Amino acid sequence: MAAAQATSAMWGLPDKRNKGLAPKCFNIASRVQKSSVEQPLSVRIHPVAVLKVLDAFVRRPEGAKRTIGTLLGWISEGSVVDITDSFPVVHKDTDEGVLMDQDYHKKMLELRQKVSPREVVVGWFSTGDEINATSAVIHAFYCTKESAFSPAAVLPGPLHLLIDTSMTAKLMTAEPSFGIKAFVNVRTTVAESLLQFHEVPLRVQTSAAEKSGISQLMHARRAARESQAAGETATKDISSLDGFQGGLKELLGLFRRIQEYVKAVKDGKISGDLCVGRGLTSALLAEPVIDVEAVENLCQGSLQDALMVVYLSNLTRTQITIAEKINSQYTSTDAY
Repeated sequence: MAAAQATSAMWGLPDKRNKGLAPKCFNIASRVQKSSVEQPLSVRIHPVAVLKVLDAFVRRPEGAKRTIGTLLGWISEGSVVDITDSFPVVHKDTDEGVLMDQDYHKKMLELRQKVSPREVVVGWFSTGDEINATSAVIHAFYCTKESAFSPAAVLPGPLHLLIDTSMTAKLMTAEPSFGIKAFVNVRTTVAESLLQFHEVPLRVQTSAAEKSGISQLMHARRAARESQAAGETATKDISSLDGFQGGLKELLGLFRRIQEYVKAVKDGKISGDLCVGRGLTSALLAEPVIDVEAVENLCQGSLQDALMVVYLSNLTRTQITIAEKINSQYTSTDAY
């Protein structure tokens, strides 16, 4: 087991993890099928939305134990809910229940939709490690029209995002976990007032452009530290770095790592992983195979076209210059 983990770390491959427990649900029902063709609901959340929740928890009023707020986003790819932003809502927990400032929620939502009209209310968030009785009161508000939530076929009720800021999930399990869970409410025929919160799959995801930008910033930071360690007076800034060249170097390094891994598997030095093999096969088949000679001809043709455009532009510029000189000569002759 230790040798397998060492080889996985050497090749930069993800360690094999044990299968996690199935998503838990509250009360007796585990699944409710709305139609004959059921699509499992999943949630994608942007890191900015999580950071805003954590920032609101840090800036919470003195004596407050949790922070609640609104989740903004949209439904994409059929059954995937994208959470792109969030903002806290002023509230106060009392012995009788919870008091929310509904006017603050409406004003903040109105301002947010002026900036991004596509974002709509998809649910609400709360910090903590469990769902309590007051969660039903808050969820009931977000089910009403006053919250501006619009039910859909994929998302008939608002999402509930639970973020464990106490890190109890990390302390109770061997694997580090931040404790971000998403729940949906499913109505039951036993009692209309009974709330069932079912956990749905959730993942934190960023776009490729954002990953590239963060990689560029980290590269600039690393270059600045290296120049400071070398004693150079002029440090390199981000404008002096070539992002295209850095991306090609990173891609070349990944190709070399894959080549070494495949060679080691063929030589019998390490045992192959089926998941890695399927991933490499799908990646290779994602793009069509292009002949090298065709690529060279395409590059040469593009280069010749570019040179022809440069030649024609220089010829036009020279012709215009000669015409201006001839016109100025005739003008001076007529003046005499």
